[in-house]
Amino acid sequence: MSDAQVRVTFQPIDRAVFVLPGTSILEAAGRAGLSIDTPCGGSGTCGKCRVQIMDGAGEPVQAEREVFSEAELNDGWRLACQTVIRQEEIIRVPESSLFADQHQILEESKTQKEGKILPAIRKVYVELSAPTLEDDVPDLLRLEQKVGKFEIDLLLLRQIGRKLRASDFKGTAVLSDHRLVDFELGDTSSQCYAIAFDVGTTTMVGSLLDLCSGHQLAITSRMNPQISFGDDVLSRIRHSGSCPDCLDDLRQAVVDAIVKMTNTLCAEAKIRCEHIYQIAVAGNTTMEHLLCGIDPTPLGQIPFVPTYARGLVIPARDMGIPINHRGTAYVFPVIGGFVGGDTVAGMLATQLANKNSPVLMVDIGTNGEIVLANNGQIWAASTAAGPAFEGARISCGMRATRGAIEKVALDGDVRYSVIGDVSPIGLCGSGLIDLAAELLKHGIVSSQGRLLPPEELPALLSPPLKRRVRLDHEGHCQFILAERGSGQVNSPIVLTQRDVRELQLASGAIRGGVTTLLKNAGLQTKDLQAVLIAGGFGSFIRRSNAQRIGLLPADIDRHRIHYVGNVSLSGAKWALLSTAARDEAEELARRTQHVELSTNVNFQTEFTEALIFPTNVTV
Repeated sequence: MSDAQVRVTFQPIDRAVFVLPGTSILEAAGRAGLSIDTPCGGSGTCGKCRVQIMDGAGEPVQAEREVFSEAELNDGWRLACQTVIRQEEIIRVPESSLFADQHQILEESKTQKEGKILPAIRKVYVELSAPTLEDDVPDLLRLEQKVGKFEIDLLLLRQIGRKLRASDFKGTAVLSDHRLVDFELGDTSSQCYAIAFDVGTTTMVGSLLDLCSGHQLAITSRMNPQISFGDDVLSRIRHSGSCPDCLDDLRQAVVDAIVKMTNTLCAEAKIRCEHIYQIAVAGNTTMEHLLCGIDPTPLGQIPFVPTYARGLVIPARDMGIPINHRGTAYVFPVIGGFVGGDTVAGMLATQLANKNSPVLMVDIGTNGEIVLANNGQIWAASTAAGPAFEGARISCGMRATRGAIEKVALDGDVRYSVIGDVSPIGLCGSGLIDLAAELLKHGIVSSQGRLLPPEELPALLSPPLKRRVRLDHEGHCQFILAERGSGQVNSPIVLTQRDVRELQLASGAIRGGVTTLLKNAGLQTKDLQAVLIAGGFGSFIRRSNAQRIGLLPADIDRHRIHYVGNVSLSGAKWALLSTAARDEAEELARRTQHVELSTNVNFQTEFTEALIFPTNVTV
């Protein structure tokens, strides 16, 4: 049965989600795509996750009384980690409460008179005096007197004289670092935009930024169309070399998606594409190679060497991306074979290298990226977790979209919640983890991952749960989770033995990678002061259930596990809004020690052991 859900609307982004009563505001915000800053891990001690309930806020808890004044409490101010949803709510989330808030970076840049922390792109409106016999200063020197020294390419040099005279020497100089990229008629200084892209193996996200204010104007996401060529990076690497045009097919597929996302963002924000001057792209090593049309074949062969390491600055027109004709694309630096720019962007956004104690960051997805930082040293690895967490290769799996069962609990019978509060049509990754954890707790699945048949179920198991364990027409055991919604096929939504095996492989790969990095650093799980869960999917998993199946370390206090959201996208934003942040990304990539797990003997052992679900886990 599906529990009744309530609608929660977050302002000022005007985004609504449906959640079960009792869900924390912090978790509800995560489902709405908002990453709220919780440095204390949600314990209510830091006071960073401030939100305002617009009507009908309940009684504050003690932690909130210690943070807010009586007037603020009366105005509905609460801590997102301490307050739960009881009824339909409208909640305002100020920018200062958002994780890695980009506006804060831009505010800092405004105070830096020497321009140490500023976007690479700046626009300056100028009104120049026209040349005369008495004032015969050359055009470029005349412009430099207003905007500072710059370089210029030959094409623009051929046009600049005509542009200046057509505008009566009044217009807007567009500069990228110390290079003049355009001179526009009129005052367009307030029209300065950039787009940050997170290009994942399965999904893509784009964020349109106003470089003058630092605000996000629009955001969009879509499936990576390269999925049609294979749902993992190795499949796409193989496909890229299978025919003369295959690499270009893969490149064009993702470029077409970026073009559509760019047009969508511009339409939503009501801006012109030619006023976008930069994009930044963060993706894993394979995704970045394919986007640039660089042969990824060496990535699929020992020793898995990428073609480039440092970040790339490429004319957007050479990539076929419809922004300003002199705009550029910054492609993030990579660390190693399968540890790419998305990991570097995440390290940048979380400031991982600046932590004073051991910290682990895990991006859970088709490719699981793992980073460990301790005493100024950084180790990074990537493991092929497979697409199970995205709902692929699961019999009734689906992405976390409308109609997906995303939360499961067993309490005498099955309780679940469905995204969009509609009839269920499938099971997404977070629901898969919940279900597996509950089946383990109730003895329906063994620690070896065996889905027990009816005759072997625990004697004390409730009759409703026993009735959900059945054999299919081939005699294979399955657990009946729900009946499908109307308009779907008649077969129910089930968990099969094969589904459990897929989850074991995905979870074991992550867990084995974590253990391997810890051993490399001479650390144990108990030494970790924090575990950061990155990525869009990671924000939706329940910590205790992830620990129960061994996806996250079971022997660490769950309050040390923090959700940090899509830090790949956040890091890409930083790179657009701060040249200093871009330099930091380059430095992080070069100082990180890459651990290649596929050839690591310790990893093979750890992975094999991690295929068994933990026993005697209390979280």
